[in-house]
Amino acid sequence: MKHRFDDLFKTVPARDKKGRTAGAATHKASINPATALDKTSSAAWEILDEEAEIRAQKTARLKAAREAQTKPASEE
Repeated sequence: MKHRFDDLFKTVPARDKKGRTAGAATHKASINPATALDKTSSAAWEILDEEAEIRAQKTARLKAAREAQTKPASEE
């Protein structure tokens, strides 16, 4: 029996752009965290989400600047 590379990943759940699997809990899932651990987790998810958004914006800005720099003079 031969296994294909694609067959190995059929059971792996898809991930969104932040690396979370579908149905994974987010900091917005619970409106009022019940325990100290829930409050800490909620705060941590919020910080991570903010940092990811800032990082994505910075990456897009740097990519645009890099493309503008490497654009040949004939295209300008």
